[in-house]
Amino acid sequence: MPAIATLETALSALPGGYLLLDETHCVRFATARFYQLLHCEPLQCGQALPTSLLPAEMQPALLAGQAHASQQLYAGQLLDWLLTPLPDGTMLSIREDRQTFRNLIENSPDIISRYNPQLVCLYANSALGRYSPIPPALHVGLGIEERGLPAHVCDAFRHASSQVLASGKPVIFENQLNHHDKHYVFESRLFPETDEHGQVQSLLCIDRDISEEHAMRLWQADENRLLEMIANNRPMKEVMVWTCHMIESQIEGSMCSIMLLDDEGTHLHVAAGPSLPDEYKTQIDGVTIGASVGSCGTAAFTGEAVIVTNIQQHPYWADYAALASSHQLRSCWSYPINAHDGSVLGTFAIYFAHPCAPDNHSEYITLRTSHLMAIAIQQERRASQLFQLATQDALTGLYNRRHFMTLAEEACDNTLLLPKPLCMLMFDLDHFKQVNDRYGHAAGDDALRSFARILQDSLRAQDLVCRMGGEEFAALLTDTSAEDAMSAAQRICNLVAQTPVLSHGQSIPLTVSIGLARCAPGQALGDMMRQADKALYEAKNAGRNRVHIAQQP
Repeated sequence: MPAIATLETALSALPGGYLLLDETHCVRFATARFYQLLHCEPLQCGQALPTSLLPAEMQPALLAGQAHASQQLYAGQLLDWLLTPLPDGTMLSIREDRQTFRNLIENSPDIISRYNPQLVCLYANSALGRYSPIPPALHVGLGIEERGLPAHVCDAFRHASSQVLASGKPVIFENQLNHHDKHYVFESRLFPETDEHGQVQSLLCIDRDISEEHAMRLWQADENRLLEMIANNRPMKEVMVWTCHMIESQIEGSMCSIMLLDDEGTHLHVAAGPSLPDEYKTQIDGVTIGASVGSCGTAAFTGEAVIVTNIQQHPYWADYAALASSHQLRSCWSYPINAHDGSVLGTFAIYFAHPCAPDNHSEYITLRTSHLMAIAIQQERRASQLFQLATQDALTGLYNRRHFMTLAEEACDNTLLLPKPLCMLMFDLDHFKQVNDRYGHAAGDDALRSFARILQDSLRAQDLVCRMGGEEFAALLTDTSAEDAMSAAQRICNLVAQTPVLSHGQSIPLTVSIGLARCAPGQALGDMMRQADKALYEAKNAGRNRVHIAQQP
């Protein structure tokens, strides 16, 4: 009996779990650790061993009374099992597979570390070496401030530790770190480790690198903001500049540009590039696209992405390498911005001051952004086309009557707040019906377009010019005296008479009659137009090809 008691005492002092069975496989003794490892209720002395308690692999050895060792998962825990025959029974030993556990910890991609309540490091696995200038083993024995960590990392860890020590509950927090010119974001989980009295003895910390997930969350927020800007019809320049800044915030060290293809589909023009040198943008603005014209010229020509990781060594950049080098541009990735029908609208390019290639995240967000830019550009062009249809005369490109009247009303109203002289010119092409009858309606259209060009070339950008209908035109000259308006009208009259219309090999003479009216203070637009119209008919009745000014009532 003393021998058995001595054996029980010795087994209870060992770290493993032990079970003694008699020759009939009934329980003689089991240590507390045995029950803890197997998560089972204590067995009664003399009770037959439940067959469900052991892994199936152990049963044949137990029945045969043979020694057997194996490694088995039990209740989610990896355990070492050892069956040892005794002269009067069997001993079953179990213990945690610590070496396998250590291998798992050491090869984990997460940083796993342990600290005492004073935040002195007790252990750190090898994953820490990917993010720290100090080898993991040298962290052991150092306090939080002694480990070369940034102050904000120490502050966040100290704050989380104080919460765990005070509450005895785990805490989850985020931390960020720069290492080797790369930005990392970690999700940190801090767990209390307690003794049998519930007192916290140490802290276990698991830091998971969530940089990609964090970047994707930021990207999705930025993408939603971009979609809002497009949906709210923000100015295209604002959308493009914001988009460049958005990508630059996502891809460290990047400088973005957006170039648009002209209507002829032959030249690229810089639409946005807030971080690129102004001189460089000036030099590449208007570049002709082609099969080997840098990254953007080639991407626009082929409709395919062009990734140049080293500008100085790539044949596409032979003619532009010196220019790029003078502005410290070393690599350029260019992606075509394609319309829904596959045609190229422009290019989205990303430059770097060092040779590099895109990773999966960079390529994904750049392709997504190029697609969103295509939507924005096409939407803006459709809106522009609709505006033109609503406001412009289709034949001449001048304002139509309706839009002209709206803008002219606003100009007249503004004179009440800020008095400035206004003058109205009314035009009528002389004997225009004869032009149509003699030369055909196509020639008549050419005559109308020719006269519209003369008006645009002869008047200022701030003047309002429209085709009222048929061969009748009007112009509101802002901030213009009657003398200056008369001079402009006479110049137009003379120029029309001196510029025959060329149409299908024919030279067609053309003249115009013009009526001029000054806007009296507070005068309504309609009254001024009627005065100009009356002066126009006076010019026609006087022999045409001349200017008449309306007399003030």
